[in-house]
Amino acid sequence: MNCPKCGTKIEEGSLYCTACGEDIHIVPDFESEVEQSMQDTLEHIAEELQDSPKADTPEKKPQRKKGYMGWLIGAFFLVIIILAGVIIGALYHMEHSVEYQMARAAECAAKQDYQRAVDYYLRALELGSTDQELGFALADCYYAMDNVGGYESQLLSMIDGGLLDQKQLERAYSQLIQSYRGRNDYQTIDSLLNSCDNDVIRSTYQNLQARAPEFGFEEGYYQEILPLKLSSNTAGTIYYTMDGSEPDENSLVYTAPIFLDNGEHTIKAVFVNQYGLVSDVVTKRYQIEIQIPVAPDVTTASGEYSSPTMIKINCEEEDMIYYTTDGTTPTDNSTRYTGPIPMPLGDSVYCFAIIEEDGIVGEVAQRSYSLRLNTEITVDLATITVYNEMLRTGRIVNYEGYAGENGIYQYQFQYPLTVGGEDFYIFAELHVDEGGGSIRTGSYYAVHAYNGICYKLLVDETGNYSIAEIF
Repeated sequence: MNCPKCGTKIEEGSLYCTACGEDIHIVPDFESEVEQSMQDTLEHIAEELQDSPKADTPEKKPQRKKGYMGWLIGAFFLVIIILAGVIIGALYHMEHSVEYQMARAAECAAKQDYQRAVDYYLRALELGSTDQELGFALADCYYAMDNVGGYESQLLSMIDGGLLDQKQLERAYSQLIQSYRGRNDYQTIDSLLNSCDNDVIRSTYQNLQARAPEFGFEEGYYQEILPLKLSSNTAGTIYYTMDGSEPDENSLVYTAPIFLDNGEHTIKAVFVNQYGLVSDVVTKRYQIEIQIPVAPDVTTASGEYSSPTMIKINCEEEDMIYYTTDGTTPTDNSTRYTGPIPMPLGDSVYCFAIIEEDGIVGEVAQRSYSLRLNTEITVDLATITVYNEMLRTGRIVNYEGYAGENGIYQYQFQYPLTVGGEDFYIFAELHVDEGGGSIRTGSYYAVHAYNGICYKLLVDETGNYSIAEIF
């Protein structure tokens, strides 16, 4: 045989090539038929193994099962993890969702499960909900549970929160006050409204309050008499004191203005409303120093007079001067001085004073007069003269003054008066009705103080007097 490397002829039995030193492997020769037969057999076995799954080698099948089960287990745990995440996420969202909490609360309230509804509403508030209707819904749940404390506390917290609009504020006050009134807790209502700065609310429920009385004048210094008025906001009673003591239901009851004149005054007042609520006590101090008007300037001096005289005052037309004829101090109900006054016969005392619009009475000017005429004709004789003249003219038909269908006339002495340099007794004509009442007719008559002749007395538009004969 030849060396497979260098081709040198190798001797039979040699184990290497003498030329190149290559090892020689001796392989037995096979016959071509045997070789072909072995090849065919191997191919047949291979085909059977391919056609039959049982022909698979036992090592490979267990390896494929193990990989598939591992994948299934991994996928299962992955799904579990994903589902857990979704569930946790959903739970977290529900726990932190205002909308969810409110929806669940509404469902529970509809089912009358108010406690759970309260829990959901409270959680919504914790999450920062600013929906004020949520607060009303929560209060309604407390109310349905007869939890008066929770109901009132919730409404009060909403009022104090300052986030309610006007309508919601009115609604909250209405519900809260209605609850207080249900148990006659008017003191709490009073405190609630006193702390309220909303004018609409305070006006709506003013009859439930006991506000302190209002004074018509601020305290301080005044130079006039003060007609001090006290007022309250609603039905009730005002009690007051003027001696510095604290007023109560045993004190003076205010019914009319309190007139404060000269001096220092301390007025304390309290208001008690129809529900028995007592207001705060109000104290006001006043110092009154009234400037008294001076006495009128009466130019007609006191004394004795023997002829008719007019009593005159030097004053302005607008001065409010009043007088009396009985020696008493004038008031605004006395006769007002409007012009010279005829001095009456005999003795008289006149008192004059200026009275201001606020009722302050000034200093009094007093005058005493004594008027006597030097004549033998008295007032009685002059009266008979007037009646005789009226009978003569047919004005009357008897001394009682009867005038037929015209009723009765009487003639009353007024005062002595000087007209045109002559002295007269002046008489006024009065008409007497069936009831005995009399009224002046506007006709006046003058009897001469010295010759006794009767005349008609006339007065013109300027107030000047004159006499005329009677026909």
